[in-house]
Amino acid sequence: MLALLLLAATSALAQEHPVGNTKIVPPQAPQLIAMLKTGGYIIFFRHGTTPDYAEPSVKDYADCSRQRNLNELGRAQAKSIGEAFGELGFKIDKVVASPYCRCMDTARLAFGRVEAARDIGDGGDRAIMRTRFTTAPKDGFNDVIVGHGSAGGLVGEEFLHEAEAVVLKPLGDGKFEPIARVRAEGWTQMLPRNREPPPGAPRANQ
Repeated sequence: MLALLLLAATSALAQEHPVGNTKIVPPQAPQLIAMLKTGGYIIFFRHGTTPDYAEPSVKDYADCSRQRNLNELGRAQAKSIGEAFGELGFKIDKVVASPYCRCMDTARLAFGRVEAARDIGDGGDRAIMRTRFTTAPKDGFNDVIVGHGSAGGLVGEEFLHEAEAVVLKPLGDGKFEPIARVRAEGWTQMLPRNREPPPGAPRANQ
């Protein structure tokens, strides 16, 4: 039921551009799919949806009881993202996340594995995080990072909503290029069965 709710947020979202308001001008969905199938990108996710309450100071990342954790919607978002990646044929090599439980759980639910990395957490080491953004993945693969909304402040004013992602192209020499922002439901909307117009409807290239 939650998966259906993710898809039914609004019919206007099911367009060629799978992104919302942003300063990044994205490729259309078929282009983005082809790019990610080829590999060579970093996909930075903000953790899935959490309850709206103030979080106490976190001293022990392993103690989830004192953290703002994924709610039911957040868990459904992570699972739907992972399922869409599998159907779309995106190959993922490294999966790293901020050690907060909500980030680690998002990664595990979506991709089945994760390595904790302190530099991705709030107030982490921006120099190390920039290196992650500028280092190309293994040939034919993409790397996934799950963190927090500001992406370490490295993507300017692009503050991510919960479960939203920004796709980055590593350029080397300490540089990277933001390619697209993708909403949580955007990955599922990219699936071929969700991009087919009804019979008789004009297609995007007509």
